[in-house]
Amino acid sequence: MRQDTTQTTPFELVYGRTATLPVEIEIQTYSTEPITEENFQRTLLRKTYNLIETLENTQQRAANNIQKSQEKQKERHNNQLPEKPVEFKIGDKVLLHCIKAEKQ
Repeated sequence: MRQDTTQTTPFELVYGRTATLPVEIEIQTYSTEPITEENFQRTLLRKTYNLIETLENTQQRAANNIQKSQEKQKERHNNQLPEKPVEFKIGDKVLLHCIKAEKQ
């Protein structure tokens, strides 16, 4: 399930690809090239490089999405704050909340 903040799944952030369900493993797929040791090594190397590149891109995209989300949250929070902070003068009465007294 995609996370709202990162716009990706945790599995994709860790492994750089979408998760494969057990049912998908049972579906037979056929290779277009005959499998030889050389083809296997070349294919494995190509998939490894592709996975590393995809993982870096996915993590960078997630980091950018997190940054955007944090900026939106900050903006929403700042919009809820009063424009001018309350200024107290000496002698003003204020409500004091003491947490230590509550715990005892």
